Amino acid sequence: MRVFPLIPSALVALLLAGCAAPMSRGNGAAATPAPAGSASSRATALRDLVGEYDNHAQRGDGAPPASGFAPPPLHQWLRPTHAADALLWRLQQSSGTAASEGRWLLREEGAALVPYRPLNAAANAAFDDKGASYRFQAADWAPLGACALQRRGSGFDYRVDAAACSALLPGLGAAAALLPQRLSLVGDTLTLATVSDSARGADAVTVSHRVRWFAGWDALNGAGPRATPENSDWHLRRDLRLHSEGGRIPLRWRDGSESGYSLELARLNYRESNTEVLRLAVIEDVSGRTLSYAWANPEATRIGLNLGWLQVGLDQDSGQASGGP
Repeated sequence: MRVFPLIPSALVALLLAGCAAPMSRGNGAAATPAPAGSASSRATALRDLVGEYDNHAQRGDGAPPASGFAPPPLHQWLRPTHAADALLWRLQQSSGTAASEGRWLLREEGAALVPYRPLNAAANAAFDDKGASYRFQAADWAPLGACALQRRGSGFDYRVDAAACSALLPGLGAAAALLPQRLSLVGDTLTLATVSDSARGADAVTVSHRVRWFAGWDALNGAGPRATPENSDWHLRRDLRLHSEGGRIPLRWRDGSESGYSLELARLNYRESNTEVLRLAVIEDVSGRTLSYAWANPEATRIGLNLGWLQVGLDQDSGQASGGP
């Protein structure tokens, strides 16, 4: 048996102990809004939307979409402003080599959420503000009242009047593709339909989970997977940072060059066993092949692995600062 030293032993043991928590079982499907009037459909404050979301789990669950068209990757940032009734909403969608972006300010006006489009550089600069200090200036934004999201029932479930909204779309240019048409929030699951989703079917939506950021370290042996227990050439990094919804980063040697391997952290649904997990995987870059992985329950705040030639430890970043724009 080949026995490798733990690098550093006390820290790895502590990190891996957190992975022994029992796995929670879900239904393997995306969450859907509860019926109006139920306990879980109670009203949700607009500020509860604040966070970062990604639909990686929806794209990776292996279930064929009803429309026959898989949803494209979508990442979203909803950030607070100085006012409690307004959020800055940035969406990035990619499809093949093409990418699109939507930028909106969302204001709560009565029972509706009204999207505003930026008119100038000052409004666009607001999306770089991560400190909730932005103060709304009406002259910098154009309200899209005809595309207001109207509340339905008692839960956080909003939809537009598609017929009324359609009249505004030609004047919005490419940004119209990511204009929200339907929005609901249940726990940490955000269900969204944009104008572009209609191309996949009348009921097509993207289902995104709230992102959790993890920080940690890795110790990579210089000989890679062929390392022997006698090889002490360890390349140690303490600056790993990736998120829980398909976050991926390259593993690097001590000089900063890429090793040819990457780490991926992702929530996955195994439909066959009706199981949801948080998986930390090691991927060979050239082939895209998963070499090995460790899993924990999807709510885990600590995860790690030890392959002998590679050791990794990650803890949830309590700061939860966004890693995106």
